[in-house]
Amino acid sequence: MRRIVRLLLLLLYLTGSVPSAHATTIGVVLPGSSLLFYQVMLRGIRQSAHDQHVDLLIRSPSDGESLNTPNIQLHIIDYLVTQGVSGVLLAPEPLRSDTQVSIPVPVVLVDRANTDYDSVSTVYTDNFGAGGKAALSLIPVLKRGAKVAMLRLAPNVSSTTARESGFLSVARREGWNVVIDTYVGYRPHDAEVLIAEAINAYPDHLDAIFAPAEPIAYGALRVIESTPTDQRPRLVVFDWRPEFLDGLKRGIVHAAILQDPYRMGYLALAALARTLRGHPPPREIFVDVTTVTPKNMNDPAIRSLLANYAR
Repeated sequence: MRRIVRLLLLLLYLTGSVPSAHATTIGVVLPGSSLLFYQVMLRGIRQSAHDQHVDLLIRSPSDGESLNTPNIQLHIIDYLVTQGVSGVLLAPEPLRSDTQVSIPVPVVLVDRANTDYDSVSTVYTDNFGAGGKAALSLIPVLKRGAKVAMLRLAPNVSSTTARESGFLSVARREGWNVVIDTYVGYRPHDAEVLIAEAINAYPDHLDAIFAPAEPIAYGALRVIESTPTDQRPRLVVFDWRPEFLDGLKRGIVHAAILQDPYRMGYLALAALARTLRGHPPPREIFVDVTTVTPKNMNDPAIRSLLANYAR
């Protein structure tokens, strides 16, 4: 009798009468995969997919390709839709201004907002506020008239632009002089070269530097650690790499502003899964940042957050 039941269940499964454990597939498109930030975000997405009992179809361009090849993410989304995904989780890159976007499945944005897409929810950092927090970490050690450098990523990336604006709003309020304000790009090696050129070209002493994204922060760290100790500006980095912990211990990094990409990815996937089940999430879900300094880097809560970045 049991054998007959098993054979009947198998027949029902093969004919589609019994749903599989993972009947829903969600497409995931990020800007790239080499940055640790997106690797950690993807871990959160995968864990959330497991908990929500959905499958994933992940297709992302190589890092920076979205900025060099307009609308490549949109082409990837079109492919995912033809493969039958029920929804799309997207960390959006800029589109051409004349592009008409129509996605026939629900879209949840993660990491940054984007008005090109009609999304049901956006899960991200308050980047303007986070840039302000980066500047606030310097208030105890900088006087009015301090000379600071702003190392920018790219003009068409909304998240980093907001961070830069948030930092500058506090810098101007405090009366600091922004003596370097330049774009250095999103490729770590290229950024390092441009950062070195910008710093070496400035004839006076810099008091502080703000590096608002992982590739810039890594490049800035490498440049600053090669500078004589008594000439080093205070470096505030955004995002995280294991090298930054050593920088904090050695006094090269003044502070690190950490997003929580694991939580962002987890919440974004969960929001999309709930949408597909008829329970729309809030239009915006903000995930707080944490300021890490040499004084608090060993606190249990900080250590727990940094554990998500372990390779």
